[in-house]
Amino acid sequence: PEQFSIVQAMHLDWMLLMGYYGCGKTILLIERAEYLLRNQSNNVHFYIDKRDSGLTEVLKLRFAGKNIKIKTKEDMFDSDFDLSSDGVNPSDHVIIDEAWIRNSERFLEDLKKFKSQVSTLWVALGSVNDANFNESDFRKGLEDIQFSCPTLKHCLRNGQKIVELAQKESFEEGLSCFAD
Repeated sequence: PEQFSIVQAMHLDWMLLMGYYGCGKTILLIERAEYLLRNQSNNVHFYIDKRDSGLTEVLKLRFAGKNIKIKTKEDMFDSDFDLSSDGVNPSDHVIIDEAWIRNSERFLEDLKKFKSQVSTLWVALGSVNDANFNESDFRKGLEDIQFSCPTLKHCLRNGQKIVELAQKESFEEGLSCFAD
């Protein structure tokens, strides 16, 4: 039901997906890309905020010959990266998967900057490595910049293995803040 509610919200322009591994964030971003292909004529830029990801090759194959540019860029939210300097126009749509939060305030500032540079923006978290991360404060910051932010709580793949990983993961990085 959580994932289905997001499928029904594909028309929203500003979305950030939070949840533990295997909850369907990437699948929902792929569905968003398909939705944009069916309903928009502008370019879609699908970023993976991580290098050397097999996901990049999968997406390139899936969207070959379609109006979706698959790109990788590491540390999009922890640098001076600017979408407009990467060939993204204000009328374009951007999707970012595997986004890293190293500093919540900086992440929100960058999200706001990226929002001002594009027509629509959907982002899925890949890692939260901010020792001071406070989900409630972060959600308030998202609300202030008009981002919808559902948290996916139900694992859809390899459920038992993911639960076992979450239970033994003792370090404060990755998506462990969503392990429960």
